[in-house]
Formats: sequence, structure tokens, C-alpha cells
Amino acid sequence: MTRLPDWIYRQSAVLPYREGNKGLEVLLISTRKGGRWIVPKGIVEPGLTPRESARKEAAEEAGIEGQVSDRSLGRYSYKKWGGTCDVEVFPMLVARELEDWPEAGVRRRKWMPLKKAAKRIDIAKLSKMVRRLKKPAEAGAEADAQPPARAAESPRVIYLLRHAKSSWDDPAIEDFNRPLAARGRRAAEAMSRYMRIADVKPDLVLCSSAVRAKQTLEDILPALGDPGTVKYDRGIYHGGVVALTNRLRRVPDQAASVMMVGHNPALQALALALAGGGDPAAMARLEAKFATAGLVTLVLNSAHWQDLKPGACDLHSFVLPRELP
Repeated sequence: MTRLPDWIYRQSAVLPYREGNKGLEVLLISTRKGGRWIVPKGIVEPGLTPRESARKEAAEEAGIEGQVSDRSLGRYSYKKWGGTCDVEVFPMLVARELEDWPEAGVRRRKWMPLKKAAKRIDIAKLSKMVRRLKKPAEAGAEADAQPPARAAESPRVIYLLRHAKSSWDDPAIEDFNRPLAARGRRAAEAMSRYMRIADVKPDLVLCSSAVRAKQTLEDILPALGDPGTVKYDRGIYHGGVVALTNRLRRVPDQAASVMMVGHNPALQALALALAGGGDPAAMARLEAKFATAGLVTLVLNSAHWQDLKPGACDLHSFVLPRELP
């Protein structure tokens, strides 16, 4: 049986509102392709509560800040990635609208009266939440909540981990054999703690056979649970974007997730080539630098590794050890 992180199907959203001249209004945003109106939502990020994650999505997708209720309005679900995503919705009293925000270039936002907004939303349960937004402070989670469902055909998850900082103390050692520095060991330990919390459990690990990559994997391996297979591949040390993509395309479909432990600049180029969408803030940071011991998480919207190609993935997150507590 393949494993897939639970956060793939666990999402949260805000229903932004304000007091207008003729009563309550809600703020809707357009989809990336502009064909539908929705509310800011996203996958609940590891380490955040659904409410905290929803607040983050509001800032990134809609450029709004305000007070997010600690009581949800309820849940709705929709089909994606071969399964059913479960979204918990929190009312948000908007206090500030930013002039510029991460997704300003790909989304529009518009204030609408409740009835008009409810008609624009094509998800019945979410539309119902908008219609009943009479007294947001009194609105609580209702009985229409349902647990997230997972289908047999699920998306594939790719973890790209750059090796930790290596040592240059002995210039006579050739590049392939350089070990980790003490700083690199500490960073790998920090990432190991993060991976436990974030439930990073790949079915397959593909690791460069260079010493620094193997030592990085040694430090994080206990956090990965029990990977079905660990393979050391010298081709990851030498390979470019095309070679690494082809290596991932050869992963059997029985593996729902794979981790590749490798090197720059190839790993950074691979991540940027595969990511066709996702978190724009993470994308900007990744474009700037893929530091040692950094972890990129990509979601391939297919159940088949053969479908992997440039732009086929969503960038879910980019985590660096120096950002961790």
C-alpha cells in the first residue's frame, strides 16, 4: 500500500467580510485562470493550525489582513488530485487591503453583497455559508463537516533535499568524497526534526552516492519512518535537469512519494523546471537561492510518474533549516 501525506487533502480557507453601506459584504477572488470566483484557501501547512494557515493564504492569495475567528463556519469538499479535498472555512473580518501581494498578478478580488456572492460561488456548501453569514461571531462549525476522503489514484509527491553543508578543511580531498561540516550536521538534525513534524515519509529515497549526500541521508533517515527502498545513484551527482527528470519518471507508480537527495545547481534547476504553479512566495525564495539542507516539496497532479514533465507540478513548500525554531 502506498502512503501519501495527509496534508494533501486537508485544507482551510477564510470567508472575508466587512460591514458595507447596505449590510455585510464578502470578498471573493478569481481562480488563476479567471473563470470562477472562490475564497482564499490552501493546504494546511505543516506546523500551522487550520486557522493560522487560512490567515496566511488570505495574505498571499487576496492581499488582506484582519481578524480570523477561532470558530469555523463549517466545511466543504471538492475533487482534486484523484481524491476529495476537505476545506474548513473561517470567517475573517478584513481590516486592511494591501495594494500589492504575492498573487496580485494572477488573481482579481471583488467585494460583493451576500446574495450576489452566494450566486457567484458554484460550490453549494460554500454558497450556503455565505448566505448565512448574518452574525459571524456567533457562527460555529456545523454538522455538515465530513472527513477527508482519499481515492485509489492519488497524486505523486516529490521531495528534493539538497545535501547539508560540506567541509573544505582538507583541500586535498576530491569533491565527491568531501564529508559534512559540523554546521552541516546541525542543519541535517534540524531538518530531521522538521520532517518528523511534517510527516515526510517517502516510499522511495534516491540519494547521490557522494559522501556529503550519503551523510545527510544518514542524519535524516530515522525521521522518514520506513522508506520502502533507498537507492544510491552516482548519476544524481553528475546529472542535470533532463537526467534527473528521467530518473524520476522511472519510479514505479506503486511509490506515491519519492525523495531525491542531491546537489546544486542541478537540484534548484530541476525544482524550478518542474514547478508550474503553487506557492508564489516559496517560488520567489527558491529562485533566489536553494541553500544547503533545503527541502522542496512538489505535488505532481497525476498518479503516474511517466506524466512528469516541466511545469507539471505544484510547489507546495520550500523549507530551510535556518528558518526552523
